[in-house]
Amino acid sequence: MINDYLSLSTRSGFNKSLSHFRMVTDIVKRLGQRENLANIVDALEKGKGVEKSQIGPILNAVVIDRLGYASRSFNLTQDLSGFDALQGEVNLWNRIDLLIAYHHPQLGISLINPKDKSHWETIREIDRDELVVLYVRSFEEQDNGLVGEALTGLYDLLHGRKVNGAATFGGARSVAPPKPPPAAPAPTPSAPAATTRLAPPAGAPAPPPPPSSPGPAVAKTEEPAPAPAKASGGKVRMTPKYSVQVSNELFHNGNVEAWKNIVESYKTKFAGMEVHIFHDGQKVNNINALFKWGKVKHGDVILFCVSGEEIKGVAKLQRYLYEGASLRFEHYLKKDVNKVLNLF
Repeated sequence: MINDYLSLSTRSGFNKSLSHFRMVTDIVKRLGQRENLANIVDALEKGKGVEKSQIGPILNAVVIDRLGYASRSFNLTQDLSGFDALQGEVNLWNRIDLLIAYHHPQLGISLINPKDKSHWETIREIDRDELVVLYVRSFEEQDNGLVGEALTGLYDLLHGRKVNGAATFGGARSVAPPKPPPAAPAPTPSAPAATTRLAPPAGAPAPPPPPSSPGPAVAKTEEPAPAPAKASGGKVRMTPKYSVQVSNELFHNGNVEAWKNIVESYKTKFAGMEVHIFHDGQKVNNINALFKWGKVKHGDVILFCVSGEEIKGVAKLQRYLYEGASLRFEHYLKKDVNKVLNLF
């Protein structure tokens, strides 16, 4: 039998759970003020206030169990990119709150506010056959009858179809503007505490004057305050797809091993980075799958992209992968056993 409270038996587990509960309570309060969950989680991710593994439990506990959003899940039948028209359309749906959960196989769950253009710019594209879940809720109880139509409308927009009667989702903007934070109270000056000084014994030298006593001016050089450290964003993003053309007569086992060594070197140099490879419109989860005699030929194009927080070295990675797919692949096979090539 699994004990549901086992994680609370240690101090670290208890504190971790308590921190999660407090964050969820704050999220529920902000949703009550008509903020969008995707915007809240996006800010938390950038400030490293939430882990990727927490997004799924938050989504289920808040959106489904607590607030009862209507939902619809599906797998796209074709690749989807270019979201300006969709974003411009749903941005007028002021009576409806919209949320999209894109279950990316590498990045995990990414929450999208379809009314926010910056969210679409981060996602860039949604690949076919990947899981997408739509969540819809009305801001006002009197508009509950619009939820089903809005859910179908958002589904149609994601499939390139027009929405009839979309004007009924509009109206006066329901989202309240964010309130400015309260001003901090001005500090009240307090009188210095009175101190009792004992008289020095006879013949003893006079004590030095207290710091507040007037005396000769002494030039004091103040060291400049150190600049605040630049906080790195905690939100994982993904680059566009870059192409690498195969110039070898075949992309054979030697090319595969060269690519494996190049990717290993890149991920060792830039910790936390992931390299994603695509061929013939499909993701390649194992580079070895590219080796099948005659499968990848001269002139074929292999695509790749990189995901991580602070993405670096992509241009050099593309150059090395191009050479690894050429006659010069042997250069990337020369390494000591159990060691990584020093390329980056």
